[in-house]
Amino acid sequence: MIATLFVYLAIFIVMLLVFQIIFFEVSRSRALKVGNYEWFANLNKPFNYTRTGTMIFICFICYLFGGSDTSSTLEWVIYLIIFCACGVIADAVTQFLLQKYGQIRCKKQLETADKLDVEFDKIKEGLTDDENYEVSMPRYNETLIAKQYIKPEDHLAFMSVDGGQYVKNFGDYPAATFDVEPYVDTNQVEATLSSTPVRATTLTPTQQLPFKDNRMDVIFDEYANYDKNEITRVLKPGGTFIVNQYGTDNLKEFISMFMPLGMSGSWDLTNCKQTLESVGFKILEGYEDYGYIRFRNISQLHTYMKQAVPDVAENPDKYKAFYTKAINDIKEKNFFQITTYRFLVVARH
Repeated sequence: MIATLFVYLAIFIVMLLVFQIIFFEVSRSRALKVGNYEWFANLNKPFNYTRTGTMIFICFICYLFGGSDTSSTLEWVIYLIIFCACGVIADAVTQFLLQKYGQIRCKKQLETADKLDVEFDKIKEGLTDDENYEVSMPRYNETLIAKQYIKPEDHLAFMSVDGGQYVKNFGDYPAATFDVEPYVDTNQVEATLSSTPVRATTLTPTQQLPFKDNRMDVIFDEYANYDKNEITRVLKPGGTFIVNQYGTDNLKEFISMFMPLGMSGSWDLTNCKQTLESVGFKILEGYEDYGYIRFRNISQLHTYMKQAVPDVAENPDKYKAFYTKAINDIKEKNFFQITTYRFLVVARH
């Protein structure tokens, strides 16, 4: 009986280990592809088994549905305890063996990860503002394009997310111009736009645009989310919707590292056109801009992230994998590059 139990336990451990190694190799391949050396660094942490409760629960459920029906007997309880104990032991042994396998399999990457960790700890203490990063030449100018569709007598509404900074620098406003800012306090936006005739506002409590039906001649969306049905509601017949947004390929080097499964769906020029056409818009123009930003040092990357993804700049330790990838690329290629992607669509209602 005991010998049989040990045989079953050994078989279970081997099966678990095989499946875990397959999953490990998939994860390893992905970590190499995106340059996630922090993933490799985790292999060197002291072994600490923390899944006891989870495994007991899984074993209990499996035994409940696959075990004997004599649930009132002492024998049933004893076998349940043995089954759960075997499950925990098998999982713990598998996790330990997998870590040792990973340390042997990824010896070279572990050495690199250790060096990058040391460099990161040194660099993060001396981060300064450095805006001398290289930005690719834009392929279109949304301001010049938008002004072609705006007349002095129009009712114009901006939708933006930067507290009114873009609208402040736009210029040539019609007399009736509004800036809808959903994420920044309206008083703050008003202060930013105080030198302009633009009226600051925000979405209603029900997340609708704060305009009556068929009121606006032009709506210009600058990197803000929008509801296509709301746009059609407030635009006059024949009104113009201009949308300038980032697509799913924007900052893909960062996204792919922290969202391994990617974003659901794709947001690009083609999909935006199709979405607007589905609610009756006629597409007048469309542009897209695949570009890049190159950083020669980590301070430049840190400075850019302050405005692009503030949480990264505020919590560098949380995003160590991203920073160490950049450190490694700068060492090997003299720069770290991330992709930018945006598009613009002009549509007639």
